[in-house]
Amino acid sequence: MSVGDTGKCFYSLAQKIHGFLRGRLSIPIGISEEKIGNLQKLNPARSRDELLKEYDCQRIQTIIGILVIFCVLVLLAMLSQHTSGLFREGRVLLRGEPGAGTESVTLQVAGAGEKKEITLEIPERQYRPEEEKAKFAQAREYILKHFLGENESDEKVTKALNLVSQIPDSSIKVSWKLDRDGYVREDGSINNGSLKEKQQIELTAVLSYLEQKEKIPISCVIMPKEKTVREKFWEDWEAAMEESRLQSVQENQWILPEDVEGEKVSYRETKKSRWHIVLLIGIILCLFVPFFMDCQTEQRLQRRKRQLQREYPEMIERFILLIGAGMTVRGAWYRITDDYEKKREAHGMEFNYLYEEMLITRYEMENGRDEVTAYSAFGRRISLLQYMKFSTLLCQNLKKGTDDLLKRMDMEVADALRERRELAKQLGEEAGTKLLLPMMLMLGVVFALILLAAFQQM
Repeated sequence: MSVGDTGKCFYSLAQKIHGFLRGRLSIPIGISEEKIGNLQKLNPARSRDELLKEYDCQRIQTIIGILVIFCVLVLLAMLSQHTSGLFREGRVLLRGEPGAGTESVTLQVAGAGEKKEITLEIPERQYRPEEEKAKFAQAREYILKHFLGENESDEKVTKALNLVSQIPDSSIKVSWKLDRDGYVREDGSINNGSLKEKQQIELTAVLSYLEQKEKIPISCVIMPKEKTVREKFWEDWEAAMEESRLQSVQENQWILPEDVEGEKVSYRETKKSRWHIVLLIGIILCLFVPFFMDCQTEQRLQRRKRQLQREYPEMIERFILLIGAGMTVRGAWYRITDDYEKKREAHGMEFNYLYEEMLITRYEMENGRDEVTAYSAFGRRISLLQYMKFSTLLCQNLKKGTDDLLKRMDMEVADALRERRELAKQLGEEAGTKLLLPMMLMLGVVFALILLAAFQQM
């Protein structure tokens, strides 16, 4: 199905929705008289009801198109959900070979009647330790500043300590000598479930770089804490996880614990999706459809106004030429509209607002409307000062039979040409303003190239 056929299907569906909403449910279209007037200016030959129906159908069609596009995008986003490929056989995580770096996987853990989402960092399989250069002074400062984690003071430790294994943005490795009583586990969590009173402990952070090592003694006070059954379960699970990690550090696979203290544990990798964000964007765009259509209508009105201003001097000159040759005002009007119809049928002329309005006036006169009323309506429909003056001249000539019509039209031509020059000047200034941003961007690129060349020579 082509794009045109799809558009026709959407428009047909929009017409049915319009008939249901406006006909059966009697829901109003909700458009102001000002907008209706603008639509009639842009489509002078069409009726009010026809324009309202088309405007409403276009609005519904746009919303349908946006909804269809974003539904497709949401479907693609849901179908594109993928796993990392590191999770196998229910409880097996695959490790990368040495040099592959650390991988991460998000799992959903179910046990003890509860589900918990966790993210595990899977380090590469160790072959032999490799260390890089770093500064010990920065490492000491980092350890002393961050080892407390979320605890506020080393005199009152109730939460897990931050026992880092490597200094960020550095190749210094960190190992920890823990207290003998096991109040602090290797992952920094606090084992204070059986603690009755506060306990002071001593930790040692060992910084290593190549063959160099440095010890940082740390003293802190562990506070007792009451634990629920679930907290105890998850602490035991974390301990089992750490034990399984240490056991598999040289293996290609990391086997996760199958049970903890007799409680079965299951694992399932979490799928990451962004479909809800795509759907939200689609809904927001649908809400802005009326605003976009109003902006489009306003732009068409501006183009109509400029076209009418450009065409006015030429139309007046043709009137002067035809009336000077002996034609009546009505005959000149018919001659100009006849020429426009012939060119339009021969595809030699595009849609022109001025001559379309003149055609409407001609049809009105052919249907029996008097010339004065028809010319007055012509000026009011266009709603531009020069056209209203032109229609007034024609009406005065018909009512009073003035002999200076050609002279006054010559004055109108002079005024119209002056306004046309002013319009051309205004359009040139607008074009220059639009080119200002690209020129500034090009200037920025030139400056960047000059600075780059200067820094390369330093």
